[in-house]
Amino acid sequence: MEPREASRARGAARAGSLRTLGWVFLRIGTVAFGGLGAALALVERELVTKRQWLTAADVTEALTYTKLLPGSTVVQVVSYLGYKLGGWSGSAVATVAFVFPSALMMLALAAAYVSVTAVPAMRPAINGLTAAVVGLLLATTYRLGKANIPDRITMGIALVSLVAGVVLSVSAAVIVVTAGLIGVCLYALPLRKQAAQEDTP
Repeated sequence: MEPREASRARGAARAGSLRTLGWVFLRIGTVAFGGLGAALALVERELVTKRQWLTAADVTEALTYTKLLPGSTVVQVVSYLGYKLGGWSGSAVATVAFVFPSALMMLALAAAYVSVTAVPAMRPAINGLTAAVVGLLLATTYRLGKANIPDRITMGIALVSLVAGVVLSVSAAVIVVTAGLIGVCLYALPLRKQAAQEDTP
């Protein structure tokens, strides 16, 4: 098997049945308040740290690929990781299970929108939730960065990407594609040149 297929097969073996996979993502989707940062923190803790079904590199890989696509990044990350754990069926189960709680809550909130927004206590609660999400995002970013930035070159790419995104407001898709091209130039091309020189008699 190819390395990616072998990795997916190992992940599927650890994840077990589709029912177990669906239950895990249902739990994540039920408590994943606050968007991408909070959801990634929960996914990383549940699938990498706690259950060891995947690695931090798998989560980073999913985020890298899905940043190039339109739509909800967190849902696409879940779909990708579900595929790694259970193929197309795993992707479908993980996606539906993850989205179901938020869709149900959104319907309930839409029905009660007027009364909920009129409650003065909701604003402090939302502010506290936002602060917690920022903290979770920083913690997740640190863990993923520690696992996927092994040298000065990747550290430089990460810092330049940070400046491009925060200061210059460059599109995430442009940053990811450019960083990939830089990685090819700095890593792949020199290695191929060295291999060609070694093969030359």
